[in-house]
This record gives sequence, structure tokens and C-alpha cells, in this order.
Amino acid sequence: MTSFGVQGEQVDLPRGAFHKAPRTYVTWGGRPVLGLSQNDHRAYLFPVCTPAGVPVTSESPTDHPHHNSVWVGADHVTALLPFAEDRFEEATYSFYINQTFQGRAAGRIVAGSFEHRCPADDHLQLIQAIDWIGPVEWGAPDGRTIAHETRTTSIRHLAGESDGPSAFLIDVTCALTPTEWSLRIGPTRHAWFGIRLVEPLRPSLGGQLANLSGPQAIADIVGQPGSWIQVSAEVVAGHTAGVVVIRDPETAKMPWSLHEWGTIDVNPLGTVARDLTTGDTLSCRLRLVVHDGSRTPEQIDQLARLP
Repeated sequence: MTSFGVQGEQVDLPRGAFHKAPRTYVTWGGRPVLGLSQNDHRAYLFPVCTPAGVPVTSESPTDHPHHNSVWVGADHVTALLPFAEDRFEEATYSFYINQTFQGRAAGRIVAGSFEHRCPADDHLQLIQAIDWIGPVEWGAPDGRTIAHETRTTSIRHLAGESDGPSAFLIDVTCALTPTEWSLRIGPTRHAWFGIRLVEPLRPSLGGQLANLSGPQAIADIVGQPGSWIQVSAEVVAGHTAGVVVIRDPETAKMPWSLHEWGTIDVNPLGTVARDLTTGDTLSCRLRLVVHDGSRTPEQIDQLARLP
């Protein structure tokens, strides 16, 4: 029976030859379909592939090199640093852009240990321990670790009907907890989940958008609420594939943010800030359906409602 597997990087290079940390791959039937990746700035998912092995995301495009496939980040992250009784100074960082952005120095989101478990042959869970580390600065030569994150990525294989094309259901849940300093995150247009589509899926290059009402133009979706949107196209010659981005009920009330160059944002902090003290947890969720072939709006809506 086909099942998920987990394996390390298979490329045998001399010690020190990797610029980035080696990936951990998730395989389905021996074929890599998803990877836990880490660069100098953040932990992210790449590759992300359909059951047939067709990639649907881009790792580091030239126009926005910080758009890393499926990633988590936040701009306007402020740590409240005490310097006297009941008095604080604000240290505001960006955990979104790779460089200093509008005066906010760049932090790093660094994955440490991870574990995996298989509740079933067609279901795999990956749990990562991740640190949010501020920039090197006076008084913090290694950067301040301002938050710990537990990121759980769950991937399920969904068999097609009547031998039709199958799909992967991917759920990503992030639980962020401050360390020794209170935090304020947002409001910001750059926060939490980002998805950067592979070139053929970009709306500007022919990617077809749809929601529950059917096919849509990008102008009909941007700024509107809604639980999910789909992007599909002929990604490789003769093979249609697509991605469905599904939001939880609270985020679904907010306007969609997507762009012609192929980025979709799921941002719960676009218009509001979130204050966190020690012991608080900010939890955010994202669901993706990565599929071969086509899916009707009714089929997608059923997947959006799965527990």
C-alpha cells in the first residue's frame, strides 16, 4: 500500500558545500512531494508538489526573494524591553523581509528539532520547534530569542473518485508564544502565511482563479471576504494542476490579498494588532489543497469543511 515517508537530503556534497540547511523531504510512494526547508532568514515548505509530482510553488523568485514557497512571517513585531519598574522601550523588528525594511531590522525564524508521526498510511504529521530571533545588536550579540513557535504541518492523501486524479490536503498550524518579553505584532500588511505560486499559476501568466461562485477575475476577489480561492492552469505540457487556499472562519471574514505576480496572503493581522504577554499564544491556521486535474467548486467546498 502507498504511504508517506520522511527522509533527509539525498545529495552527497562535501562538508560545508550547502549554503542552506539540508532539506527534510516528505515522500509519497517514494516520490518527494513536500520539504521542510530553512534558509538564512526563515523556515518554509519547499517543494510542494501534487501527487503526480508537479511543483506548484516557487522557492525564491527574483522580484521578491523573501517569498519562499509556503512561509510564515510578520513585519512590525515589537518587543517591550523593561529598563525600569513599569517602564519599557520598544524594539521593533521585521520577520518578513530579508533586509532592514523601513527602519526595522530583520530577524530570523529558525527551525530546530522536529518529530513526525503517521496516524494512518495516508496521513502524516510534522511538528517543528522554531525560534524567532531578533537581529544582532548592542546588548544582544546573538540576537534576542523573542518567541518560540510550534509549527505543525499535517498532510493527507485524498484519493480521487472513480480513479480520478488525487490530491494532498495540507494543514499548517502555528502556535507562537513570547519568551521573556511581551510582544505586539501588527497591524501590518505583511504577516503570517504567504504562498508564492509557480510561474504557470501566476494570474498574470494565465493562472485561472475561482471561488465558490465559479471562475473569477483577480479584481473580483481582491478586497472581498471568502473562505477559499483556487488557482489552476496547465502547469506542464498536457497536465493541469492547481492549489486551493483555504482560510479559517475568522480570517475568512477579512478581505483577500493576492497579486498578479503570484502571491496569496492569509493575514489575520492586516488591520489589528495582537498583544502577547508571557504565557499567551497566538495560533494561526492555513489549509491547502494541492491537486492534479480539475476540481469543481462544490468538491472544493467539501474539502474546506473537513475537520
